[in-house]
Amino acid sequence: MKTLMAVTAIVVGLTFMAGTATAAMCPTLIKQGRDAAAKMDMQSDKVKQAVSMLDHAEALHKEGKHADSVKEANGALEMLGVKK
Repeated sequence: MKTLMAVTAIVVGLTFMAGTATAAMCPTLIKQGRDAAAKMDMQSDKVKQAVSMLDHAEALHKEGKHADSVKEANGALEMLGVKK
């Protein structure tokens, strides 16, 4: 019984840490994208689309949808040619 409780505690702890790590990644990725876009031609359709994706990623982050936010931010970074 003690083993089961210990395993459960570990699984719950890891689950919370994984969610926190993802939540912490969003702002970093969004900042990387915004910094890269600032050095590019802001009139370019590609840059405009990437900035729009970063705005969407930020909104998703604020809604607590961190996995979706990371995916959107990574798409913007790829569009901007930022190496991860």
